[in-house]
Amino acid sequence: MCFPIAHCGCPSLGVHLDEQLIQLSEANHHLIVRADVAKVMTSRQWCRRLDNGVWLPVAPGVWRHRVTPVDWRLQARAGVRSLGKYSALYGRTAAAWWDLGKIQVDDIEFLVPRSRRPRPFPFVIHTSTRWTKGDVLLHDGVRVTSATRTVVDLAAGPTSAEEIEQVIDAAVQRRLTSVLTLNRRSQALGGRGVSGSQRLGALLLDSGGDSFLERKFLMLVRKAGLPRPLCQVVHRSGGKRIARVDFQFAETNVVVEVSGRLGHVSDSDRKRDAVRRNALQQTGHIVLEFTTAHVLDEQRYVIDTLNTHLPKPGQ
Repeated sequence: MCFPIAHCGCPSLGVHLDEQLIQLSEANHHLIVRADVAKVMTSRQWCRRLDNGVWLPVAPGVWRHRVTPVDWRLQARAGVRSLGKYSALYGRTAAAWWDLGKIQVDDIEFLVPRSRRPRPFPFVIHTSTRWTKGDVLLHDGVRVTSATRTVVDLAAGPTSAEEIEQVIDAAVQRRLTSVLTLNRRSQALGGRGVSGSQRLGALLLDSGGDSFLERKFLMLVRKAGLPRPLCQVVHRSGGKRIARVDFQFAETNVVVEVSGRLGHVSDSDRKRDAVRRNALQQTGHIVLEFTTAHVLDEQRYVIDTLNTHLPKPGQ
């Protein structure tokens, strides 16, 4: 669709109009908007290019050059620019934008206030009356729901539990959220009009570690009726950091490390692990280490070992 443009001046001699627009688009992730066009050409010149298919719409009021490839990231950027400052990437699109887990983006999803729902729009629009300033952040130049809000929204939709677990683990590992924060925000949004709170609560029972193996360890501890340990605890001695451990049981000196093959295979890896273990033991900690095989296949051994070192109830 053509639109009136108040052309502000003639283009530089010898420079093709489209080349100028391409330069503008390259500075804006290969997208242009009406204000960009107005810097370069008249409305008639622009309409001719639209009619000839030189520039193609990605979202209302946002175009790309016909040779620019289209992927979900380009569409996401175009959608947010089209919708304006009150919009944000939502759901699976938001999770993929944060690079949380292995989320496949099929439909580009956006969140807008209910009063600002656009009609029509080429992508999926969700509306909400319940969001705070902290629910929307700027990431890589695009407004996107926070990692916390993204997880809460995913739990209310059709995304599988396995995918949500991956998103939770990735977000916690990168310190974009925490189990406590997720629980609090989920409860705040758990009233009328928001589903998935119970589902998320169940998924969070064993969250907080940095990997699949740590999640399985937390699940094993919970099912055995043992107290939930603290996750990713940093230990210091003499003002110097000596180790960050996978788990430590509160009010005890019992530290647990769960070790997969990744990151523990070379001589330097084993040397580093030994130095950390020795440093912890020198500060009076009991260091228990369990492998992937222990956590997945020898669970009785894990629980018996923990029971041997953890204080009995009432002690």
